[in-house]
Amino acid sequence: MSVSTICDEGCTQEFTVTSLEIEQMNDGVEKTYFDCPHCKKRYVAYYTDPEIRKLQDEINNLGYSKNVIDSTIAEIMIKRNKKLMKELRLKVEGGKDDGQ
Repeated sequence: MSVSTICDEGCTQEFTVTSLEIEQMNDGVEKTYFDCPHCKKRYVAYYTDPEIRKLQDEINNLGYSKNVIDSTIAEIMIKRNKKLMKELRLKVEGGKDDGQ
């Protein structure tokens, strides 16, 4: 993975994100993030918990199928996964919603 970005909440310098870090939190929650190499501002990409990770594995397993029914199920599961991830972010960050 290699993505160019700008530290828009810190030093405003451009940098390349080459990897994401994972921090273990309470209750099986994992925070995935990256830091600006210049000012060390931390950006949280997303949070997952055991339920979300299990759902992601199931989605990935369906992704290899060309079956229309499996594709439809995968779409439903992806929507559920996005909803769960948004709810978890709100729970972990105390209710602030940045639109992600």
